[in-house]
Amino acid sequence: MCMTETDLGAWLLGSHEADWSYKPIMTRKYLLWSEDQGQTWELLPGQRHGGWYAKGFNRMDECRPINLGNGNIFFMTRTATGYLWGSWSDDDGKPWTYPKPTPLVHPDVPPMLFMLSDGKTLIVFHHNRIKIQTADLAGNRSQNYDRSEIWFATSVDGGRSWSEPQFVFATALEPFFDNIWRDYNKSYLDAFIDDGVINIFCPHRRERVVFLQIREVNLDKFPTRKAFLD
Repeated sequence: MCMTETDLGAWLLGSHEADWSYKPIMTRKYLLWSEDQGQTWELLPGQRHGGWYAKGFNRMDECRPINLGNGNIFFMTRTATGYLWGSWSDDDGKPWTYPKPTPLVHPDVPPMLFMLSDGKTLIVFHHNRIKIQTADLAGNRSQNYDRSEIWFATSVDGGRSWSEPQFVFATALEPFFDNIWRDYNKSYLDAFIDDGVINIFCPHRRERVVFLQIREVNLDKFPTRKAFLD
């Protein structure tokens, strides 16, 4: 998960506590904050086991912090609730609001969040499908099918509201490995934006990388769910 640097030079890196020996599973979300370029770190919002979590699921995991400018920072985080959650700081990454759900449907996998070239518009790639969520990822096979599609949504207000999701691509091959995690998984997509072009790197069946370029000016051409229903 990418880190971010604030306008005042602080580093923010997402971390989480995930000890799968706990029965039932318990995970906690943290941020590592450094104002001396990584020589020392402070754990936010508190020491282990004092991290953030989604009540009712007792879990919260990988997150992506991103600098919005003028001391404002946003992070988006993975949960087992069926939605991506978000949190905001207006003081250079200290303190934070308690994370809350966004409207973006997503199984228990990490957010794929980036800033477009205007420096103001956020784009998040997400799976936009969910069947049954449980706190136990290993025991929920349906989540592997839910990882098979990539959609995106954008925000122009720092992640407080999001556009209607638009479809990008989906797994379109017959199962091969007798392993639905490998056959369908399109999670952990990474990207960088350069001169108005979104350069996407996506794992494919955990044996190769698919590379895709999208021009920002063409984002409005991607279909919404309504296009598939008409």
